[in-house]
Amino acid sequence: MINANICVSIVETDVQGMASAATAAWLEGADLVELRLDCLAALDAEKVELLLGGVDQIGVPKVVTVMPSRIFGRYSGSDRERAGLLAGAADRADYIDINREMDPEVFGECLDRIAAGGAKPVVSWHSGRMIEPGELRDFVSSVRASAGPVFKAVMPASRIEDNLAALEMCRSLGGHRRVVFCHGNMGRVSRVLAPLFGSEWTYASLKRGREAAPGQIDLQSMRQAQEALAG
Repeated sequence: MINANICVSIVETDVQGMASAATAAWLEGADLVELRLDCLAALDAEKVELLLGGVDQIGVPKVVTVMPSRIFGRYSGSDRERAGLLAGAADRADYIDINREMDPEVFGECLDRIAAGGAKPVVSWHSGRMIEPGELRDFVSSVRASAGPVFKAVMPASRIEDNLAALEMCRSLGGHRRVVFCHGNMGRVSRVLAPLFGSEWTYASLKRGREAAPGQIDLQSMRQAQEALAG
């Protein structure tokens, strides 16, 4: 059976709205929810605590991340401040998505704190260009974590063939938990097909107009595409 998990990204700007949208995603069939904390206005540790308390009832895994403004996100604080917010959520979240672009020292410290909190790390790389297979292997081998991480690699597609290249790289990482796909309108194909090539999950928006990244497909359309593939 094909793993076709869909993780719905939640991008509301206030705690109540984000908790309500995450609950709606769960009720509408999401397999995971991604809480994009960087979307919250005036983000601080208190808001993180309030939000996580407000989604306790959700019966699917919760992925927490704080995306910096340079990578599709809205957070403009320092790496150390961002790491503190992520580590502070590790005792309430199932997964913490931490970017490899973070300062190396801060990155290592944050991984240790995530493990101590009990969450599983998602180590992500958002590249501004297509990644080469050797680079992806080096990325995976360079990460040392006590808890086996999910490796996430995202790259822009400028032509349809880039989707196949990314998916083949995903397939090549057999033995590792991973999520690999292309972003942008040209990369939609890889978002739909990623589970066929071994991705732990793929990402979708709750509805059109609430996309977290370029080329993201809404939950209903993603599910319909998966059902069509299943025949």
